[in-house]
Amino acid sequence: MYRCRRVPTLVRNSGAGVRPLRRTPGFNYWTAEPESTGTGLKVQPHDDQPTSTRLHTGPVQGPPPDPGSGLQPPPAVVGRTAVLEEILKALSGTAQGTGCVLVGDTGIGKTAVMQHVLRHLQDEMYVVQVRGSEFAGRTPFGALTFLLSDLEPELSTHPVMILRGLTQLVRERSGGRPVLLAVDNAEDLDEFSAMVLTQMVLNRSAGMLVAFRDFSSAPGEFTGLWRDGILARVDLEPLDVQEAAAYLASLLGGAVSRAAAAALCGYAGGNPHLLALARHDFEDAGALRHHNGTWILADGEEIRGGRVAAAVLGVLTGLSAAQTQLLQLLAMAGSLPLPVALGQLDSTELDELQERRLVSLDARPVPDVLVSNPVLERSIRAGLSTSRKRLLFEELGPSLNSLEGFVLDPVVLARWLEDIGEIPATELAVRAARRATAAQDPATAIRLLTAAAGSGDSAGAVVELARARTAQGEYGAALGVLARFRGGEQVPSREERVRLLLAESRVLCIEATGLRDPRSTDAPAEPARMRHTDMFAQAEQEAAGLDQHLAGTAELRRELAAARAECHSAHGRFQENIAYLAELDRQDTGADPEFGIQRAAFRCEAWGMTNRQDDAVELAGKVEKLLENAQISPGTRARVVGRLLHTYLLTGALPACGRLLARSAAAGMEGSYTELAEGLLHAFAGRPDAALPALTATVNQLAVTGPAAFLPLAAAAAAYCHAVEGHTETARQYLQMQRAAADGGPWAVRRGARHFAALAEAALGAETGSTRFSSLAAQDHRRGAYAYELLARITAMRLGDAESLDDVLAVAANQQGDFASLCESYAKGLGNADAQLLLRASEIASGSGHVMLAREISEHALGIASGAGDRATVRFIHRSRRVAAPDPAAEAADEFLGALTARERSIARKAAAGTSNKKIAEELGISVRTVEGHLYQVYSKLHVGSRRELARTIAEQSGAKK
Repeated sequence: MYRCRRVPTLVRNSGAGVRPLRRTPGFNYWTAEPESTGTGLKVQPHDDQPTSTRLHTGPVQGPPPDPGSGLQPPPAVVGRTAVLEEILKALSGTAQGTGCVLVGDTGIGKTAVMQHVLRHLQDEMYVVQVRGSEFAGRTPFGALTFLLSDLEPELSTHPVMILRGLTQLVRERSGGRPVLLAVDNAEDLDEFSAMVLTQMVLNRSAGMLVAFRDFSSAPGEFTGLWRDGILARVDLEPLDVQEAAAYLASLLGGAVSRAAAAALCGYAGGNPHLLALARHDFEDAGALRHHNGTWILADGEEIRGGRVAAAVLGVLTGLSAAQTQLLQLLAMAGSLPLPVALGQLDSTELDELQERRLVSLDARPVPDVLVSNPVLERSIRAGLSTSRKRLLFEELGPSLNSLEGFVLDPVVLARWLEDIGEIPATELAVRAARRATAAQDPATAIRLLTAAAGSGDSAGAVVELARARTAQGEYGAALGVLARFRGGEQVPSREERVRLLLAESRVLCIEATGLRDPRSTDAPAEPARMRHTDMFAQAEQEAAGLDQHLAGTAELRRELAAARAECHSAHGRFQENIAYLAELDRQDTGADPEFGIQRAAFRCEAWGMTNRQDDAVELAGKVEKLLENAQISPGTRARVVGRLLHTYLLTGALPACGRLLARSAAAGMEGSYTELAEGLLHAFAGRPDAALPALTATVNQLAVTGPAAFLPLAAAAAAYCHAVEGHTETARQYLQMQRAAADGGPWAVRRGARHFAALAEAALGAETGSTRFSSLAAQDHRRGAYAYELLARITAMRLGDAESLDDVLAVAANQQGDFASLCESYAKGLGNADAQLLLRASEIASGSGHVMLAREISEHALGIASGAGDRATVRFIHRSRRVAAPDPAAEAADEFLGALTARERSIARKAAAGTSNKKIAEELGISVRTVEGHLYQVYSKLHVGSRRELARTIAEQSGAKK
């Protein structure tokens, strides 16, 4: 029970601080006069509000607010589907006396989510909106003065009477509907308002949706409701990259590439309010620009200060000089040991920083102190002048020299020295550059090494500069760095010679794939394909003579082994890689978890491409588990994930591929590579409509910033999807882009581009589609890439090459896995006209995510069953489709046209739309006679006799499904 407290006369009905209620014209909202308390209280009794019959995740729609009502248009809610569903589940149809507490940082979108939920529930519940504020929190019942003004004077003198009066008032206005108290900024409520609101929940007069910035400092009345299970807690987390991309697209009015979304999301910490500001910071710096319909990440100027920094630095108001200096030191150093931090200020001031959630401590034997929010850390650092950074460095200098074990990260130290105009020592620059390149930040590595004194005379600096240039795609520059050092007077040690040979062989290996640096027109002195293998062999020979007991020998050998395996993979030599990896197992390369994961990923890929698909998938699953807790560099992680995705795709394990993509996104691996992989997965599965948004954004991003090796693959896949969707001209444009791009890079990437380009050409009516895939299959067989051979053989069969049927059976018989079994069943079913076997194959295809293939096999089964008069099978197939297929008209039309080939479907749609045979021939690049032949097949298969009947039948089939 609450203790009765005397209420000041300020809340009396006649008090000067209370304004009367008024009805907002045109709306059933009751609002306080605008000049009242500023609490933003709004009470909705009933009627006249727009009904929301489903959960919206886009901009909220509704009637415009009355200018005098104080109502603001509801903000957009994007990317919060799961949270909205969780809240609605807790609130919709529940008994009075329950609800949700919504917790999230400032700007995270609590108000937007709350308003969206209220709009959804407005016809089911009577909603009372209360908003706390610092001003109203100084006055007893300050957040409720709006309601108190309607109470009789005798009810406004005692908390218990106020509670009874407000309960009765709200009950009368609710019209018998459940009451929901919607309380925003609840941490700013005065204790009397908090007491009344929570008591209304406890006595089951109302449910509650309440929002807090920090629930740990919430009034005890609210935390008690949560502990007792009355309020369910829902934490509003920062937006992830895909949610940020959707939110930014709503702000910018166009698609946003995953690379751009990842950069902005990281810059703003996933905070929607800061994302809106970050968009302007990036545009001002030239780092965000519109290209061909997509907002992409560009090479812009470094952002110093900006709108985001101005927004977040306000939290530093009221700090002491010592607290401010500690935060500045932490922003520059990244983190400091607790004893060093306590040398800057006393423990009480440090505790205050923790309570304000400005700093946190990590869990170590000697804890480190760090700025809690990376956005705040970056903003503090960006706001420091050069002179201030120098003073901070001098302040920290004695601790660096005196505290045993306290060393700054090499990248942090080198960057700090660079900021204050000092030149980092060569050894420091080399260590910093190595770490920066491993973290996928080669630009920083290049900058630090270029600025370091004497770096051109250091073999270590030359190696790291060449590695960073290679990572940037500047292959000509990398070879130039190495050539200049080789022509100098320096005499490198044996270990340095190995590293120099390794750096050069890596560049030449890349160039041997056909990839060239677009910024350099200088050709190698001799063809790279004749040099890089010799250099690897020379490096291995030199490495054999290194002292086994030296600390760096084992590490260097592992690096050399990984580079050799990378070379085999890049050139599609998977059989050789299997043998090489087996030889490594017999060697002692030292225990190193990162190298072990690398080797396993290479083995997965090699097994998957040959004839051990089941083993590959099983090992890939184990590698996934290892990745969850592995402490490996971001670059290594990205390469390992890429190999696993390649393995899953080519073995037909599409659900596993989707699972890995989701896990990678959750782990923060987002950008052009993952967006491309997502698009390829959808395209490979036969979902062109889902693939195109990802592929289009990826193509536009890669076309501007690279890497160039992946552009042909992305463009070819986009061309195929557009062709399947009937976008003929757009498909041709993407095919032209694919042909114009450099044909270089890893063999698997080049092979994937050829696969989708051939598919696109076949979908556009090329008569040589099956022949081209037969040719690709023969090349794959000679290379030993049997998974690709099976893919090419089955595709040729699907395009009508009857001779490929036996080839599919022969190749599939020697392979493991569900995809091989699927291909075998499909080929046998077609060859034997066995509808039941085809149905089993269709089920396998559907279960493994091959949507288009499953539908195609089902059509063959239907045709065979219909021809054989097997009515039971025909009814079963139609019944299965009704259960599995979605209902939209477009899907119904696709189902009706499913018996046609891709080219016949395209021509049928054009003919039904009234396009002449001559025009169709011009658009598809074929003869009029070929169009007529296709239409004859269309009319025969669909049992229609004219264009008009075809158009009417398609319309009827679509309408029947609406």
